[in-house]
Amino acid sequence: MNFKVIKRLSLALALLICLSAVLTSCGVKPIKSTEEEAAVIGKIGKYDVRYEELRYLVLNFKRDMALKYGEDIWTDPVKAESYKDELWSLVSEKMVSDYYAVQAMADYYYVGGGAALMMNEKPILKAVQENVELAVDECGGFKKYKEMLASQYLTDNLFRFYSAAEECANELFYILVRDLGEIESSDEYIDEYLKSDDFLRTNHIFISGVNAENLAKAKDLQAQLAASDNKELEMIMLKGIHCADYTMTTTHGKYFARYTSDYGEEYELAAFDLKINELSDVVETADGYYIILRLEPEADYINQNYEDFKDDILGSEFNKVLASYKESLEFSLNDYGKSINILEIE
Repeated sequence: MNFKVIKRLSLALALLICLSAVLTSCGVKPIKSTEEEAAVIGKIGKYDVRYEELRYLVLNFKRDMALKYGEDIWTDPVKAESYKDELWSLVSEKMVSDYYAVQAMADYYYVGGGAALMMNEKPILKAVQENVELAVDECGGFKKYKEMLASQYLTDNLFRFYSAAEECANELFYILVRDLGEIESSDEYIDEYLKSDDFLRTNHIFISGVNAENLAKAKDLQAQLAASDNKELEMIMLKGIHCADYTMTTTHGKYFARYTSDYGEEYELAAFDLKINELSDVVETADGYYIILRLEPEADYINQNYEDFKDDILGSEFNKVLASYKESLEFSLNDYGKSINILEIE
């Protein structure tokens, strides 16, 4: 669907979006998780958290941190210990994800609760199965699918859980907008929103890769832009030479509502902190460095893309509700979870 309902879900979402379409296939049976993978290591609210998700997050963050700080930080025991707290901070923060917020929201809005919606409703189960079958097809067969999962530190069960949460988010969106009317969708409301500071137009330069060399490059470009009398034109020129992001192929830049940015929370927070025609400092994300310029919205362009922007705004309002459920959740380890040394997870 076009609504950006689940833009803020965690690391597996980019993969799921690429794979989430309907395919009629021969049927792929679920791969049962091992006893270790299925072991409960704690809770988020009332929901069990399993070792397979802890492993997924730990190994992905270890990979990201190695790219940032050096490949030897996990092979050198002294260095590994010094980065352990940072690793755990990243993992524990990301663990309380929108996947669990979706369940908490469903507990309130759906008769039978979130678990029933995700695990028992035939349309959800059918959509999840179709996502898996498409993944198998896209990967080139079941063996390649398993290799893909392994390369991402995913299990089939966790992949299906994330996919189910995505499908449930879409279902809940329709419940809140169409059935209950709890998300305002009138054209009058959308028109006002488009004129507000909750809807931005930006352009940016992106330097891919988190390291000292790229940070220095980003700072140099930011200084050059800051000194320019025509920052918009200067950014367009520099973008063609230095920018690693080719998703914006026009000078219109990027329009987005809160909670719907394609570029992550750090980008969004920095962008909404800017005034029109103001340039950001260098914004670091897990993928690299952004230099953001907030621009004056173009009325004609907004009118031409009204329906798409309406979808963005409705998705933003949904994500605002979702965020309130997420804020109510906390992650706690059980005794088994506390006994795990995250540096030893492989």
